[in-house]
Amino acid sequence: MLFLSACRTDDTPSAPETPAAGAAAATTEAATTEAATTGPAEADLRCLVAGSPWHVSKPDLESQFRGIMRGIDVTDVHIAGDQILTVGSDLGVRISDRTTTTVTVDMSGGLTMVMTQKHTGDTAGRWEADGNALRPVGAWTGGIDVDTKVAINGRTANSPVSMPGTTLGNIPMTFTCADGSLNLTVTGSPFVYLFR
Repeated sequence: MLFLSACRTDDTPSAPETPAAGAAAATTEAATTEAATTGPAEADLRCLVAGSPWHVSKPDLESQFRGIMRGIDVTDVHIAGDQILTVGSDLGVRISDRTTTTVTVDMSGGLTMVMTQKHTGDTAGRWEADGNALRPVGAWTGGIDVDTKVAINGRTANSPVSMPGTTLGNIPMTFTCADGSLNLTVTGSPFVYLFR
């Protein structure tokens, strides 16, 4: 009995590539090249501009205040007002801050301390991006005034602890941005500012 089978050697020519397969390969290669060229930092930068104007997340800042002011019994943190960040396509920046932060602390001996920090003002200038770093360039105008008052059991007093008072603007920072959320980490600040 004789069995015959089809054989293929290395010399057997392969089927010619169809035009559709060649086009698909070229498209995939172009997409890969574009992704490698743009990278995550460029996507973050596009997000930074496209999402403007940004509004600070007050609940997130309130939560951070509780964590930063360790060693004291913080019973309440409340932030009123708004902080708005506007970024143009040329990375021209305007920051408007009209927030008032009130921190209530339960002290020993039946004393209650209330710290109130008021931010008032506008500042404008321009950033330069280097990857996910933002550096202020040129002259900036305006400024954010920070006024902190302390009362213990309703009477003006000196605070035994300091209240963080960092503002945004003419300060180097890093950022990430995606899906409608912007995170700014300011040099020298304990906060990560979340904007939406």
